[in-house]
Amino acid sequence: MRGKGGFNNPIMDSGPIVRLSGVGKRFGNGPAVLEGVDLAAEPGAFISLIGPSGCGKSTLLRLIAGLTPPSAGQIALAGGADASSFLVFQEANLLPWRRVSANVELPLQLRGDGTGPRRERVRAMLGLVGLEEAADKYPWQLSGGMKMRVSIARALSVRPRLLLLDEPFGALDEMTRDRLDEDLLAIRTRDPFTAFFVTHSVAEAVFLSTRIIVLAANPGRIAREITVPFGYPRGPELRESAEFLGLLAETSRVLRSVLNP
Repeated sequence: MRGKGGFNNPIMDSGPIVRLSGVGKRFGNGPAVLEGVDLAAEPGAFISLIGPSGCGKSTLLRLIAGLTPPSAGQIALAGGADASSFLVFQEANLLPWRRVSANVELPLQLRGDGTGPRRERVRAMLGLVGLEEAADKYPWQLSGGMKMRVSIARALSVRPRLLLLDEPFGALDEMTRDRLDEDLLAIRTRDPFTAFFVTHSVAEAVFLSTRIIVLAANPGRIAREITVPFGYPRGPELRESAEFLGLLAETSRVLRSVLNP
């Protein structure tokens, strides 16, 4: 359990995979970035974080990933899950001198996996994201959407129980982003994981999530939690349904109330 003093006993596997209790964060003597965040994620949840710029969405992901410690409160990961979480950023961050297959293989190499199992896992992950034919290409030969799929394949190569995604499709055009959202859910069906997903797109949050957390700013805090009732799998036709459009409107109203209190 992460607190100001580090780790204590992790929560049991039978409970939430992540639990945040009274979590706050400030950097140095600056103002609080986050304050009093209480949040639990059950295994298999897909939780989107939305809110105004500066409300601490990305900071919250970094806290869960263990990249920065909380200033207050505690973060508990089921089974000490630090080693089985992976953070995907908005930039694909592929190594330009390594081919696609070698980029996907990198975390397995760093973990010390043998050559045979590594290559087998890389083939499986490239198949999962539909990029088998791109295995020998370099990042500069790929489109933006393909680069993000490689980044996701790399993240999934280590079989993370928890995937943390910080606006992974935010720099892409809307049509590409919609297609990758559908791909991400299809991948999740075949290779399950629990997810925290930061986005500025309300429609993306509604399409992907089981729950949407709306954060307010100054300091960052949970203003509202919205349950998404749609089952999986989800296809493009969902975006045209009355139920989807109704929840989209409701979530947008909540977000506006946070932006203009």
